[in-house]
Amino acid sequence: MNQDTPKDSTRSGSSYRPYYSYAPEFESVAAASSSKGADISVSSSAPSSVSSSASKPVAAPKPKSKSRKGFWIAVSMFMIFIVMFSTVFALAIVSTSTGSGNKIAVIHIEGQMYTGDFHYGSGIAGSDSICSYIRAAANDNSVKAIVLRIDSPGGTGASSQEINMEIQRARDMGKPVVTSIGDSATSAAYHVASQTDYIYAGPSAMTGSIGVIGQHKDNSQLYEKNGTVITVFKSGDMKDMGADYRGLSEEEKAYWQHIIDTSFNSFVNDVAAGRGMTRNEVLKLADGRIYLATDAKSNGLIDDFGNLYTAADKAAELAGLQNYVLTFPDNPKLSSLLF
Repeated sequence: MNQDTPKDSTRSGSSYRPYYSYAPEFESVAAASSSKGADISVSSSAPSSVSSSASKPVAAPKPKSKSRKGFWIAVSMFMIFIVMFSTVFALAIVSTSTGSGNKIAVIHIEGQMYTGDFHYGSGIAGSDSICSYIRAAANDNSVKAIVLRIDSPGGTGASSQEINMEIQRARDMGKPVVTSIGDSATSAAYHVASQTDYIYAGPSAMTGSIGVIGQHKDNSQLYEKNGTVITVFKSGDMKDMGADYRGLSEEEKAYWQHIIDTSFNSFVNDVAAGRGMTRNEVLKLADGRIYLATDAKSNGLIDDFGNLYTAADKAAELAGLQNYVLTFPDNPKLSSLLF
């Protein structure tokens, strides 16, 4: 769940909007003779019958060691780049060619969840990016199942709802979707996990936090103390509802609670449907608390204990695969690391 809740937003678990709960240069050498390119001199002591004789060519001095050092640095950097590129290319070949018809796509949901195009590794789980990877895996005939590797405290309800739409689409297309929980999958992240076919977690992982929360910060006394005067022009009484320069009216408090209750009911209904539980069974667990995975298992919030590879094996089983290869479509690409 997002701990840094924007003011005037609703969250769940720990936040919701409504919330559920990143070539060496050489020096030129002048010829010994003043003649252009000449290396032949005339001997003044030679007999009159001999007009000239060839003198020894003047040797050009060796390039400075500094220039040679710069050249080898450039060569070394080029070789390092080639090695890096070859390694990444080789790994890409292995992940795409080995068992190319029996792939299981591993897609990460890591960090606080928001809508937007935030990629894996940025610290934010962007629903735009995650949805695109799920959809691509569902459309790829060589991908037979999907594993969601979740390590997130949650985030906005809008982000989890968008991701759940793509999960349902993949399942409707016959692609099993299995969840592997890392350190945590709480609030909006659990909302996503609950919509998959199977959920695995380590015994010490944290999950649950079924609930919605909102907050309002009233700084009107602080503004008054500082002598700050705020003049508001608005088209309706509730247009500035949630502004920190004033408190909430009773009508606004009731409306805000309506938003929280509506979001909460949607959350509970989705978990009940996804986990095969009754609404009342979920409500007994939906006071916003976080559950240790051992308790979550006994309460039906997860299916079993396991790691990423346990989840992959289960996904293969659901897809009817004897052999498979894991592919990680959202891993950072070399181009994104360099540019």
